[in-house]
Amino acid sequence: MKKTIVFFVILAIFSSFGLANIAYSAGETSGYILLQVQKNGEAWYVYPGNGERYFLGRPDDSFAIMKKLALGAKHDFITNTKIFPARLSGLILLDTERNGEAYYIYPKDNKKYFLGRPADAFRIMSELGQGISNSNLKNIPIGNIADTTSTTANKNILLSVPFTSQAPFGGWSDLRQEDGCEEASSLMAVSWAREQSFTKQEALNKILGSSDYTLKKYGEYRDLSATDTLNWVIKDYFNYQKAIVKKNITVDDIINELKNGHVVIAPMNGQLLGNPNYTQPGPKHHMMVIRGYDQIKKMFITNDPGTRKGELYEYDKNVFFEAIRDYKTGFQEPDTTVEKNIIVVSK
Repeated sequence: MKKTIVFFVILAIFSSFGLANIAYSAGETSGYILLQVQKNGEAWYVYPGNGERYFLGRPDDSFAIMKKLALGAKHDFITNTKIFPARLSGLILLDTERNGEAYYIYPKDNKKYFLGRPADAFRIMSELGQGISNSNLKNIPIGNIADTTSTTANKNILLSVPFTSQAPFGGWSDLRQEDGCEEASSLMAVSWAREQSFTKQEALNKILGSSDYTLKKYGEYRDLSATDTLNWVIKDYFNYQKAIVKKNITVDDIINELKNGHVVIAPMNGQLLGNPNYTQPGPKHHMMVIRGYDQIKKMFITNDPGTRKGELYEYDKNVFFEAIRDYKTGFQEPDTTVEKNIIVVSK
């Protein structure tokens, strides 16, 4: 009821402001709230996930759009983030750990704007609503909210996992950092579990420290299998015990672990991912953190330490699952079988 009232106020605001028309191409409208200035100020929300517009004509419509198109996120991620990653631009985030408070991530500055009170909604819509002409609006396809299930919002999740590249300051010439994806992924997952943060320098110290530790104690620091990453790095070096290896997993296994509030670390053949930020052709043996899933876009949300742009990097679920494969400990040992194993880290 509270959300319905808020959006009723928003719609009233839409109809009362004669904002100047701004000409947009179809791509430039993603994530914006648009006002149809040549009619009666009808309002549309352009969902970034598919580039389609959704009519905010009645309070019930607005409530359904927020519920079905919003992305669930952890409270500390929402509250502790000032400038959100570009991949969340234009989305509505719901605080899944409080009362479902809604925040709009405005595309022009990627800051959050609280939609929880009528006064806030009035200010946000008057300042951020963008006028658009009928001719420009026609270039944006109309979405059908019925195409999404009523439980979509409950299936979307984003865990608040801190990010580091495996080479925090770009020191890729150091082989410990070049091969440090397992150490970096372990650091991110354990820090999330312990509700800790780290600076770039602290991340570098931990990545180098764990590499040196496993080399001295176990004789290897380069490619580490899922089992050795669990036992050598997570349980031994980081002394964190609430983690297991799960073997022969499916896509649904990963999604269910995320829904249960667990972080997943996955070994990959990075050359199958098609990430343009990798030094091509990409790492054949790679490991990264899975921290969320977008049910509408069918994308896994990751912290990929293989690139400085890896925070909240999204991969198509089918492409991502195909790339999952455990590898042998050693230095570029040949893959003889495909084993889809993951590490699950719990709090």
